[in-house]
Amino acid sequence: MVYRNVEDIEDDLISLSQTYPTISKIMELPQKSIEGRTIRYIIIGKNKENTSNKSILLTGGIHAREWGGSDICVSFAADILESYSIDKGLRYGDKYFDAEQIKTIVEKLNLIILADANPDGRAYSQSHPTRRMWRGNRNLQDSSCFGVDLNRNFDFLWDFKKCFSPNADVHTSNDPCDTSQTYCGKFAFSEPETQNIKWLLDEYDGIGHYIDIHCFGGSFLHSWGVDQNQSSNPEMNFGNPNYNNVRGEDEDDLYKEYILKEDLKYIANLGKVFHDSIRDSSRKEYEVKQGFYLYPTSGCTDDYSYSRYSLNHSQKVFGFTLEFGKDVPGDFQPPWNEMEKIIIEVSSGLVAVSSYVTTH
Repeated sequence: MVYRNVEDIEDDLISLSQTYPTISKIMELPQKSIEGRTIRYIIIGKNKENTSNKSILLTGGIHAREWGGSDICVSFAADILESYSIDKGLRYGDKYFDAEQIKTIVEKLNLIILADANPDGRAYSQSHPTRRMWRGNRNLQDSSCFGVDLNRNFDFLWDFKKCFSPNADVHTSNDPCDTSQTYCGKFAFSEPETQNIKWLLDEYDGIGHYIDIHCFGGSFLHSWGVDQNQSSNPEMNFGNPNYNNVRGEDEDDLYKEYILKEDLKYIANLGKVFHDSIRDSSRKEYEVKQGFYLYPTSGCTDDYSYSRYSLNHSQKVFGFTLEFGKDVPGDFQPPWNEMEKIIIEVSSGLVAVSSYVTTH
């Protein structure tokens, strides 16, 4: 087997929804891609019609070259649906989830899975051997440019030139032809692909967790990606313009991003659940850490989703970036025999997180 292409992902999700119609359905998102592709997502759950039901959002393929995220999403969906339908548990290596755990996930949660958030980019990366490291979508200023990095296009400190210190190593660019391929777009949510993810967060007010799947390194990243966390000064926060031009520098006292202690405790507990399940399935030690310690970022999925609660959205969404591929040779597309192992270990972590969320 090899990595799925755009059509494979679409066909697999449609097939799953047709095979398991009582506990899943496939839906179209409101915005088509830049190149006019219809983008769909699948919902898994006994309460799939209830937009307020407790839910987890999963996305894969936001970065085009990270092919495996979409395959993880499809495989995870298939595992949950089949396991529930035959009333049997799931085994991933040495990690086992019994049938009752799977039943609880399906009957208490909605799993909202956008397996291929950036189909244009994926199709381009997979069909052009010399451009397989393509990262963005296909919104080009001209043929020499690289598209928009969708994971820099969300409305969270998007204007990084204003919001961050000039000395901060923010991995974002306002140049559409920057070879780092981190162009943030003309404005926040300028791209139809990111508008779709915002729509999901708006439409499904039961979403309390969002996991965005990326490659590589083997880590489970949590907010904030802006600066070091602190829980003592609530005035020092991303919405306070008094701190513009000072965010993003490590080991300084000028700015640290505010986060509630109870949120940090919950994040640590959930991260441990993910870490332990990965370890039990594959003996891999995925690192759980604050996103800032990878590098400071703006406009990303995890911080945007978590920031919404502070901006008067009723539901708090804990956002995470899952970077798969611990101790794996190669680049953003591990050899398929390695990717098969990664799918097993990451699926184990996702089932563990889903099970934990049902009781918390």
